[in-house]
Amino acid sequence: MKNLQEKMNANFAGIFSSSREGLPYWIFWFLLCIILLLIIFIFLRDKDLRKRLNSFFIRIKGKLIKIRLQSKLKKEKQEKANLLKALGKKVWNENTFAEKGTETREKLKKLEEEKKNLEHEMENINSKIDSLKINLEEHRQEYKDQLKEKEESKKPYEEKLAELKEKEKVIDLKIEQNRKAAGKAEKELKKTENQARIIEKNTALSEDEKKSKKENITKQIKNLIQQKENAEQKLPAFNEKKEEVKKERKELQEKITSCEKDKKKIEEELKEKRHKFQKEIKEWEKNQEKVRERIKDTEGQKEPLFEKLGKTIGELRLEHEELIIFYSQIDRMNKRIQELEKKIQNL
Repeated sequence: MKNLQEKMNANFAGIFSSSREGLPYWIFWFLLCIILLLIIFIFLRDKDLRKRLNSFFIRIKGKLIKIRLQSKLKKEKQEKANLLKALGKKVWNENTFAEKGTETREKLKKLEEEKKNLEHEMENINSKIDSLKINLEEHRQEYKDQLKEKEESKKPYEEKLAELKEKEKVIDLKIEQNRKAAGKAEKELKKTENQARIIEKNTALSEDEKKSKKENITKQIKNLIQQKENAEQKLPAFNEKKEEVKKERKELQEKITSCEKDKKKIEEELKEKRHKFQKEIKEWEKNQEKVRERIKDTEGQKEPLFEKLGKTIGELRLEHEELIIFYSQIDRMNKRIQELEKKIQNL
């Protein structure tokens, strides 16, 4: 073996050195095939190696078979446990052979009572949660109606306020027009008075001409003074109206602000109520989940007791026409379980 290994190493060294020197690839694969044939030949001649390999594969095969049988055995035992539970439930629900399995029955009875109490508690919790949700919805609707009422009560004030704003714009326009008219009349008056002075100083004009022009200017001055006075006389009335509108606008704005404050107060009250109800509902839902878990736990505790009761009845084999089918199924399962256990033991 040692000599053969040395020869193989030498061959590999020769192959790779040759490939670096430009040896064709087909020669490399040819030599590799020869090496593989030599290894197979050695394997076929070495009986001890073959036995070890066979033993290894047999052990692997045995383990795989054992795992498969154990899995099947586990499944059969689970099916038997389920069948015993079904038998126990049948006997318990129909109160068959009430004198048998007394201890187990007492435990089941206590668990049933506990479950009924928990279910009653669950009904009360559900009722409480439903009641809180209804109350929350009623409060929400009540506050919604109040908000709508406040919004409706605010509308006339807003409409009136819009009207007053338009009215104030018209008054401002009238004030501006009369101010401009008074200002224009003032300018024209100064201009006319200036013309009167110019005429008075004009020596080229005769007395009759001066008198005639003065009369015309005097008329213009009187007319302009009248225009100015008319415009100025209107201003106080318009200013007074504007102040009245401002006062009314202020009162309306205060009413609108009051409505807005009331709305905000209602919204805050609704938010507080909603938070309170939701918090209480959440607490009850936590209790609901706890009770649900306890019911589930109670049901879980009943399962092994049903199995135990079924096992007791199955062992006693008390005659009852509705239980015969259970007995026959149990027998078949026991037989399959024994066969599987035997096979596993033989492995």
